[in-house]
Amino acid sequence: MLLVNWGSQISTVIGVVLGIGATLLGDRVRYRREQATRSQEVLRDLYVRYLNTLNESSSSIRLIVIKETDPAARYQAALDAFRESSVLEHRYEINLLAPLPVKEKSDQAYRLLRKLRDLLETKPDITLTSTDYLEALDQFHNARKELQEIMRANL
Repeated sequence: MLLVNWGSQISTVIGVVLGIGATLLGDRVRYRREQATRSQEVLRDLYVRYLNTLNESSSSIRLIVIKETDPAARYQAALDAFRESSVLEHRYEINLLAPLPVKEKSDQAYRLLRKLRDLLETKPDITLTSTDYLEALDQFHNARKELQEIMRANL
């Protein structure tokens, strides 16, 4: 009779330990899955914001080339549009949160966008059909496309 009581108590303790362990393991797996999902959402939102900012900045530069004729005012307008676009702010976020391949491609796209902007200072008579403008724009578009592809692969 004494052996039976100990046996049932030991079985109960083992069952409780197994139940608690299974619950803790399940909670841990769920927590990691939710954490990964949150991280993906943060990166996706950041990637979309950065790509939109790059597009808005290049569009602003294009409009400035079309509308502004005074070289000094043209470059100042490009600088102002660049600052207002938050492209640098989003670039810093990319540098902090994104993996190295995305960071490298985002830096490349940023530098080429800045090169496009700086053409308004170095080539005051630039137009939308100028070879320098078209080459810089093409380089920027290719870099942005590569960035978008690496971002997609990361998600």
